[in-house]
Order: sequence, then C-alpha cells, then structure tokens
Amino acid sequence: MPGRVLRLLPANPHNLFNMFDPDFRPKLRALRAEVIEDEEGRKLHLSDPRGIAPEVAMEVEYGAFLSLLNGAKTVSELEQWLVERGISEPSEFVQGFLQQMDELLMLESARFREQAALIEEQAGDVRHARFAGRSYPAEAAELREYLDDKLRDGLKRLPPATLDASRVVGIVTPHIDFHRGGHTETASYIPLVKNVEATGKPFDLFIVLGIAHKGVAYPFAATGQSFETPFGVVETDADFLGALDEQLPEQDDILAEEWVHGDEHSLEFAAVMLGFHEKLANAKIVPFAVGGFWDSLKTKQAPEEAEPEVARFVAALRKTVLQWESRGKKVGFIASVDGAHVGTQFGDTTVLTPDRLQEIESEDRTWIADVEQGDRASFHAHFAKDFNRFHVDAHPAVYTLMAAFPELKGAFLDYDQAYHPDQNIVVSFASMAFLSPA
Repeated sequence: MPGRVLRLLPANPHNLFNMFDPDFRPKLRALRAEVIEDEEGRKLHLSDPRGIAPEVAMEVEYGAFLSLLNGAKTVSELEQWLVERGISEPSEFVQGFLQQMDELLMLESARFREQAALIEEQAGDVRHARFAGRSYPAEAAELREYLDDKLRDGLKRLPPATLDASRVVGIVTPHIDFHRGGHTETASYIPLVKNVEATGKPFDLFIVLGIAHKGVAYPFAATGQSFETPFGVVETDADFLGALDEQLPEQDDILAEEWVHGDEHSLEFAAVMLGFHEKLANAKIVPFAVGGFWDSLKTKQAPEEAEPEVARFVAALRKTVLQWESRGKKVGFIASVDGAHVGTQFGDTTVLTPDRLQEIESEDRTWIADVEQGDRASFHAHFAKDFNRFHVDAHPAVYTLMAAFPELKGAFLDYDQAYHPDQNIVVSFASMAFLSPA
C-alpha cells in the first residue's frame, strides 16, 4: 500500500515553534486507519475517504497520539501527555507533527477547508469508477465476460420461477466484492429484468440505498454526480433529488456529506450491475449512502421515533416517489446491502466454528423472514435487541424502504456466506425481490 512515512521530527524543527497556539485544540479529520504489514514491517496507514489527502504510513506507535487529536485536548495538554511518557522536547514534536499533518490536509483546519472548497469547485458532474481495475475489470468486454460467468452460477441458485414478475418493484442485493458474491449479486437483478419483459415498460428511475461505510452525521447522504462505469455513465436524476430536497427542512441537508460517495463501493457496484443488465441500463438513479440508526438501536425505539430526521426522510421519499409515479414514471428500488460482518477484522476474535456460522445464518434468516412479511417493527427489533451484534449493514437501508413503502413484501432469492478461515472472518449476504400488492 503506498504512503509517506512520517518521521518523529521534521528536518528543520526550529522553523515550527509556536506555529500552533498552546490553546489550539487540533482535530484529526475523519480518516481511515489500518495496521498493515509489508516488507518494512507493521505500519499504521491513514487514507482519506474523500480522496483529498494522500495516503500516509507511519509507525504504529503513533496511534496513541493520533487518538488524542479529537478536538478536546489543547496543544499544551498534548505536550504534557508526552512529558508524562518521558518524551523530551515535547513542544518540538507536537509542533512538527501537527504541521506535517496540516500540510497533508489531515487536520480540520483553515488550510484543509480552503483546499476542499477548491476541489469541490473543480468537481465534475460524473463520479469516476473508483473501483474499476481494483475490484472488477476496467474494460467493458472483459467485465461483461466476467459477470456473465457469475450470472450463470447465480441463476443456478435462484428458486423456481414462481414470482409474479409484473409485481416486482425492487430488490435487496449484495454489495460484497464481485469475486466473493458476484453470483448472488448479478442474479439478484433478474427479477427486475423479468418485470421489464412482463410489463413491456422499462424502469425510468431507481432509488438506490447503499451504505455509508465511512459514517455520516446525517443518515441519508446523496450525490448529484452521475456514475461512470465500464458500460457507460449511469445518470443521477437531479430533478428528483431537487424535488425531494424541497420536502425536507433546511437542517436535513441530503448533499452536505456528498464526499462520502467518493470512496463508497455499495453505490458504484449497483451502478455497474444496472449497466451490465441491458434492460435496466437506461434508468436513472437517485443514490443515497445511508448511515446507521444508532440512537434507535440504543433506545430500542422505532427509528422514526428515536431519530426524527428518519421520519422526515421516509415521508419525503414516499411523497416524491408518488409524485413521479403520478407523472407516469416507473420507479424501482434497490437496497445495496450485505448481512453479517463477524470475525477478527470486525473486532470479534471468537473462532468461527461451523456452529458459529450456522448461528449467524439462523440470525440472518430471521430478519430475512421479517422483510418477507413486510414487518419493519420486528425487523428493527431483531437488531435492537443486541445492538446489531453481528454488524448487519442491511439494517438502515432496508428499514428505510420498508418504512416508506409498507405495502411492499419481500420474496427470498438467495443467501450465502463469504467465509475466510485463514483470517477468521465471514461476511454474509442475501438477495430478495420487493413485490407490490397483488
């Protein structure tokens, strides 16, 4: 993994004294931190989900100091913390370290805000395919051949064709890497394809709810950018976004955290799949990266009660969709989500035995059954009972669709687990169709 290795002191520390006022409270930006072992040993790697700051590598021992850069401690308090740990010349270290972090645009600072504003001004209307060539082939022909193979495997796993295709209005689909879950992912879109064939009318628009893996303050982060894929550009419906925004109060800013889409794969993978399935490829999308409903999980209240912004968004989404449908537009829904995330990588060192994997599947099958019944109260209660202990990221996105369109029922399609015994991790995933009332 590329990165710059920070030294303990800058080359010319004497130029740095008093750069930061003793009462200044430095705050690290929302960065991704990973400990990675390479030929040089174990390093702490920092990367920027917004793609503004460069990737940086440093000694893992810096992690404790970085954790203090939360906006609570002053420069003087940071220096005292170092003194208590026997560090000589603490002021020199703190000033030098903070200067480097600020130059790298990793601190919440005037320098960062100026640079971020410049980048936003220069941003185009199209989000580039960030994971092309990394998570899937970048060339259209190669990607189509690759996904055709996955689709053949996935079709073998689908249940007998008993669904009334004319009633299919949406899907729950995985967003796991294609090499692990592409069989389920590609086949999950087939009910939508069958709907187009059965009705003779293509979808005009898909509401796509992915997951904000990097976290967001407001739980529904939209982007106005269209999505580049190897199959072409999937257009975002700016008119729908504008109409939805008009239904919401000023504090519910759906575009305030648009940056989260820069390094988010759950929406990009959905765009790729729409491009792959040619009968869906001309539909526009309205993409949202959905954050966790943490207050409702803590209080065990319904999300609409514990978090009023959820209730407002659900109402606005339903109203806007009905407006579009009244104009003759055909609107579909995609929840791009995965299931459980369990194992060492996710903070659980319990060995994943066959019994443990079966327990995870049993828990997954419970919430899947709730979606089939359209029972969002039971669906939410399933996760709230233990604060979503298996880290199922499907919870907020699927709940939002169930709350906004309670008339819909789910139909199970497929379930699988990507289990890596050598790493002691498992990620589960499922696919379902959403059906309108008969």
